[in-house]
Amino acid sequence: LEEHINLVWKEGALYISMKNIVLTDGKKWYDLPIQELENVQVISEKPTKLRFLLPSLEVIVSGKYAERLLALRHFLLPFLHPKREQLMRDNLPTLLKFWSLGVTTPVALSTLLPLTLDETKKLLTIARDEQMISENGELTQKGLKMFSHLERELLENLEVTND
Repeated sequence: LEEHINLVWKEGALYISMKNIVLTDGKKWYDLPIQELENVQVISEKPTKLRFLLPSLEVIVSGKYAERLLALRHFLLPFLHPKREQLMRDNLPTLLKFWSLGVTTPVALSTLLPLTLDETKKLLTIARDEQMISENGELTQKGLKMFSHLERELLENLEVTND
């Protein structure tokens, strides 16, 4: 780990948004990106201490109101980094649908999916490695199997209309 922070949390000094947890020790503010969280763990019950683990940062939070962080921990569990791999995989059918409609750049795809640009690039690599997208950029039969029967019919009708 590059940095380790011990933080005594004071009431009113924690904020959460859809992307970040913002903490202060009264002197300095710390911005923890939720999508980079790898673990949120209770490391001590008396006194309550919570550990936020990110790729290059460990933050240990304690203080008079630290037990309120237990609810935050439960809220954050679905967002932990290992879960991102599953989220990425869950978005594979959607990525292939956009691909079939002509949205093929990683930047465009990442704006349409709940994934970062790097995650979108990784997902495209998976789709190619698993032969869902051919070397010439076409969806393969394996890729088309990710679609429902109705979706395949709609895609075929769209292709006929575009000719």
